[in-house]
Amino acid sequence: MKKFKIILIIYLIITAIIIGFFLLERKTAVLDNVFYNEPVIENKISIKAKEIHDYMRENNYGYCTYDNRCNHDGECGLNITFEASKTGHHNTCCATYVSWVLQELGYLTKQDHIDNYLNGANNLIRYLSQNGWREVDQNEIQPGDILCYNGHIAIYGGRGRKYDAGNRPLLQEVAPAKTNWGMKVEKILRAPDL
Repeated sequence: MKKFKIILIIYLIITAIIIGFFLLERKTAVLDNVFYNEPVIENKISIKAKEIHDYMRENNYGYCTYDNRCNHDGECGLNITFEASKTGHHNTCCATYVSWVLQELGYLTKQDHIDNYLNGANNLIRYLSQNGWREVDQNEIQPGDILCYNGHIAIYGGRGRKYDAGNRPLLQEVAPAKTNWGMKVEKILRAPDL
């Protein structure tokens, strides 16, 4: 009888551990989706963001800001258009990347980029805010929305992930990358037609 009780206790402990791991894994998945429970409905911005990000990763683009944060091979330089970057400098920064995505889709022109110095994140955020992009609440976020930080910008990819070119490791990561909500999002902008 004593042997049976020991076996029963061991069985119950093992069962509890297995159930605990299952519940913990499920709880983690649920917690990950509490904020990110939106269905991932790709739109033209998120599709183009992925296309350009994949190209940059596959072609080993570097990160360039013309200062000590640069992490690239060769000389500093950012191209105004994505097409020019294919044969020019293989570098980008967060704002240049977002600008390329928006140019490819007709939201910006090459001249808009030049006239408003849209290689700077805060300049691009200001430009979009003044040109029909509307601010949305964090609980309304959807893929393709623009994540605006102080001095940084990225494109929301859905389910807590983003397309980001804010440093070389992010450029080499398969996108969209996990969003770090610890970095304060100051506002979220949505395209006028979405």
